[in-house]
Amino acid sequence: MVTNVYENHRNFSNTCIILNVTTTNGIWPSKNPLFEPIPLLIVQLAFIITITRSLYFILRPLRQPRLVTDILGGLLLGPSFFGRKAYFSKLFPVQSVTTLETVAYMALDLYIFLIGLEMDVNSIKSSSKRELNIAAAGALIPMGVGAGLFFLTARLLHLPTDPSGCLFWGLTLTVTGFPAVTRILGELKLLQTDIGRLATSIAMINDVCSWILVAVVLPIRSSPKNAPAAIISTIAFSLTCIYAVRPGLKWLIRRTSKGNNNAYSDSYLCFFLIGVVICSFVTEVTGTYSIVGAFVFGIIMPDRDLGALLFERFADFVSGIMLPLFFAMCGIRTNVHKVHNWFLAGFVIILTCFCKILGTLLVSHSYHMPLQDRLALGVLMNTKGILAVVVLNLGWDKKVLHDQEYAVMVIAIVIMTGGVAPIISTMYRSSTRIIKYKGRSIQRAKQGAELRILACVHGVGNVLGTINLLELSNATKESPLCIFALHLVELRGSASAVLIVHTSSKNSAYKRVGSSPSDRIVNIFEAFENRSTGISVHPLTAMSPFITMHEDVCNLAEDKHIAFMILPFHNQAGNSNGDTTGSSPFREVNKNILANAPCSVGIFVDKGQGKSDNGRMQHVVVVFIGGPDDREALALAWRMSANPSVQLTVLRLHSRYNNNVKEEDIRYSKCIDGRQSQVDAEFVNEFRLQTAGEHNVNYYEKVVNNREETTCALREMELQKVGLYIVGREVTASAATADLLGWSECPEIGAIGDLLVYSDFIRASVLVVQHFPGDDGDVGAVSMRRSNHGLLFVDD
Repeated sequence: MVTNVYENHRNFSNTCIILNVTTTNGIWPSKNPLFEPIPLLIVQLAFIITITRSLYFILRPLRQPRLVTDILGGLLLGPSFFGRKAYFSKLFPVQSVTTLETVAYMALDLYIFLIGLEMDVNSIKSSSKRELNIAAAGALIPMGVGAGLFFLTARLLHLPTDPSGCLFWGLTLTVTGFPAVTRILGELKLLQTDIGRLATSIAMINDVCSWILVAVVLPIRSSPKNAPAAIISTIAFSLTCIYAVRPGLKWLIRRTSKGNNNAYSDSYLCFFLIGVVICSFVTEVTGTYSIVGAFVFGIIMPDRDLGALLFERFADFVSGIMLPLFFAMCGIRTNVHKVHNWFLAGFVIILTCFCKILGTLLVSHSYHMPLQDRLALGVLMNTKGILAVVVLNLGWDKKVLHDQEYAVMVIAIVIMTGGVAPIISTMYRSSTRIIKYKGRSIQRAKQGAELRILACVHGVGNVLGTINLLELSNATKESPLCIFALHLVELRGSASAVLIVHTSSKNSAYKRVGSSPSDRIVNIFEAFENRSTGISVHPLTAMSPFITMHEDVCNLAEDKHIAFMILPFHNQAGNSNGDTTGSSPFREVNKNILANAPCSVGIFVDKGQGKSDNGRMQHVVVVFIGGPDDREALALAWRMSANPSVQLTVLRLHSRYNNNVKEEDIRYSKCIDGRQSQVDAEFVNEFRLQTAGEHNVNYYEKVVNNREETTCALREMELQKVGLYIVGREVTASAATADLLGWSECPEIGAIGDLLVYSDFIRASVLVVQHFPGDDGDVGAVSMRRSNHGLLFVDD
């Protein structure tokens, strides 16, 4: 029978082993190079990475986090499976334990530092009473249940009991892994929903509370006599980091960098790595374990850009290459064959899995949350992070937890964390979430209801143009505008996406004086809200990688029931504020949003021209050819026409030779049937009927048969000093747009939009509108009428 190397290492602590640093003669002598520590560590690392990565890709369809696959990889390597084979167990001999654990715990400290970088502890200050109470219940109830289950397990399995072992079980069940929760929600497209934001907030509070419990409880177990000194010294260390080290780092960064990632030299990275080592050493010496110091140094990082750069540089290496050593060590320690009574063990595992769910259910019930959300929140709070595994290993190292207890808890962690993603995915399928959102468009806006607009900006240079556009939308007390101003920021590295909800300075005791782009954007939008009537602004900042940014925007629009979304064009003219609005990634973001948006979308090309003295674009022109997008564009302009400062002109382009247009010339356009043409006619006739006699509304029709005539018609219109063009993205197939797409630089803004944006004679700004493609109701006869307040609504 092959014994576990950790059993030998645990039982024979007085073993004398001679360790050489490395071998210098390679494979040529008869001596096996795997007897040397460094070659053996390289082989062990290769095996561990291969197995864990293979499991990760195999279980990827089940959306399993890395923690689960890494622990399973360690179980495969350990005595539970392959480690029982004599030839395989030689891969982890007793003399390699010291080297393996040293590298594993160093990787653990670096990973804990990265976890601290991901956390924004300041957001806890703005947490609601509901979030604090649910988090407290999710920590205290599992702590008590875990302590009780420890004694129950020891009694049922007839194990000798160390009473302090209940602390390790209780802490393990208390922990909720904040990074794991955010990654699961991000993969399921739930991060920006109400349940997603609630879960991430509670998980962060719970995680911070768990760290505090670890810093307090474990020193008491290690040395009750010296525990007060250890706790006081750890508190003093934390306060020193917050009130001395953090301001010092902020001063150093301000004096030695220009405030962008390119200005940070490699010396910065080395400096912060040294800082992690020093802080880990300090807390290890004070008796609170090295991981506490690494975590504190991570959360005090004063510069978000530098933190993102550190995460980007080290995350893949630490979590993908080095950290699997730690999980493999846990798996090698786990021997499922030591569990003699699996019936009782299964009963205990079930209780551990449900204690946190039931605790969260009981508390959240008092806040009248829907049952589905309460269940989902309980399941999400059951997600375990690396801290739970660390606590178990500390209990094993101190010989407080027996092999059976350790194995049962490791299996429970795998089951609890592995079941979260499949359960939440089943509960919140995307198809069921989007059904309630059908029909979100300006044409479907109801009388007297607020119009919800999501205004996205890439930087400060987009804000004024977007505000000028919003001012034209005729907000009144009877038909207000609810604007969600979203600043899109690239999140570098593999960190989870973050949505920051900015508190209005009107409702807070301080005035926002920050100089960051987000602070300046928030201040401008708040000033716009203060001087406007019928407008409420909710500023937000979304930080996510470019590749998933469109998902976060669409999820937010879906969650907030947005009717119209405004996107800045990726290549804005006259932008001299240092923003990256002209970068190609934003073009891909816009394309992805257009393809997945749950509402109508407008791409706004702000040329900075055509504004009146008071900053408003007065003359608005709609180029109408036909189709759902053109009708949505006309509906928006119709609402604007109720604004006294707006002069609206509708230019309808006809063609006598629609039947001669080739399909390949309009391959990006929708070919609509006769029913759509009838809806166009009814919609335009209703518009002309309702606006007849209004001096600020003009309607023209013009026949055009080719691209040149279309260009001439627009050139004539430009003589009237147009400030804003509103056009549909995809229009009816006609000679008016024939050959235009062949000349297009940006097909995503349509044929007419591309012509207006890139023509030298057009100086006005352009808004390209796409109607929500999931709203099929507009094929029927829709009657747009003007109410007593000059507003638009739908009479279905």
